[in-house]
Amino acid sequence: MEQYMNNNFPVTYLVWVLLWINAIKDSYLWIDSPDCFFFKNDFVQWNHDITSNLRQADWKHKFLSTIADADNVIWNRNNRFIETLKIVYEQDFVKQLFVSSMPMSQIVWTDYDWIIKEVKESYKTNKPIFNIPSRSMTDCWLDWYSDLLFSIAKNIDIDWWKTEKTNIAIIWNLFDRGEWDCIANVEELKRIIESLGLNVVSIWLDWWKFEDILNVKNAWTIISLPYWRKAAKKIANRLDADLLELDLPFWFDKTGEFINTIWEHFNVEEKAKKFIEKELTLYNKIDIIKWVIPHTFIWKKISFYWDPYLLNWIVDLSNTLWFELEKIYIHWEEKHISNNKSIVIDKDKVVGYFNNEEDVDNIDLFISNSHNKLNWYSKTKIMQFGFPSYDYHVYTYEPYFWYKWTLLFINRIANMLNM
Repeated sequence: MEQYMNNNFPVTYLVWVLLWINAIKDSYLWIDSPDCFFFKNDFVQWNHDITSNLRQADWKHKFLSTIADADNVIWNRNNRFIETLKIVYEQDFVKQLFVSSMPMSQIVWTDYDWIIKEVKESYKTNKPIFNIPSRSMTDCWLDWYSDLLFSIAKNIDIDWWKTEKTNIAIIWNLFDRGEWDCIANVEELKRIIESLGLNVVSIWLDWWKFEDILNVKNAWTIISLPYWRKAAKKIANRLDADLLELDLPFWFDKTGEFINTIWEHFNVEEKAKKFIEKELTLYNKIDIIKWVIPHTFIWKKISFYWDPYLLNWIVDLSNTLWFELEKIYIHWEEKHISNNKSIVIDKDKVVGYFNNEEDVDNIDLFISNSHNKLNWYSKTKIMQFGFPSYDYHVYTYEPYFWYKWTLLFINRIANMLNM
């Protein structure tokens, strides 16, 4: 098996800021940028996410641009900035505000921290404003999203106290759209935790309100899944809470490990065993897939292009279903592989990147997002997965983690192979 790394993912930093704003219903963005920023919204709004509310018919858009241009960017714009920032800040429906900029504005050394301070002092309120410095194309998208969550973990106002020992907060989730794949992943996570007699007080992020993020203060234990380790550590330190670092709960083995670690920490062995037994009785993988393996999967060649935290998942599936992983491409940086607690991929084999359709010639299926540089006239079969997904949308309950739900993903793969 060859493994490759892609450093050419053509989405800028601010698109990921928009994804993040989209994932918190009452969060808003003030952006120092030209009007071309509105086109960045198009990566998300009704293309990747049919539920997106970034732009709205009542003009309560979730972002406001300063409409910077080559002329006004060189002048002192502080008074104008303060006035436009106040317009957003004073709205009752804005519960949390982020300030950021495009690179052309950042390089003239505008003091956004001072502008934020002036606005907050004029209103004498604790409504949170976070300054998110522009980073353009530096670093990778996982770093960008991680830094945004870390900014919240570091700066939110939370009181310190110990609460109920059964209270859990989960900081884990690459919530890239409000469709029923991302929402269902969150709902299944809560279902499993609550089946063990525990209480989920906050999930970062879950397409809900900023108040739900603040409820992390009620957590006794922080469960950290690999995407956002830095934010989880920060909030656990601030709360003096226990920290459990786990892998993503995909397929049977990893879901079992996830539940076993929680039962050991909370001493809920009997409830955990009953839950696992019930799940395995209802969704026994051997009974379900024993006929489809020789009919559909065996010796088929599949390539995979997505983020490094799903590498173990696709390798586990290949070992179970007997398909061959011809190539694996990850974007972006291999350093994120180490956030997996157990690594089944040799990261030293990361040697290149996906470039064109010749790289996946003569394979049976390519599992990838929409930015794979393949067109729909290619002879390679493509199954869209991840951000952005412009042609595959989820209208019904369709998570892709846990015991039974990985079967839905297998169902998608099987149907694509049989087309």
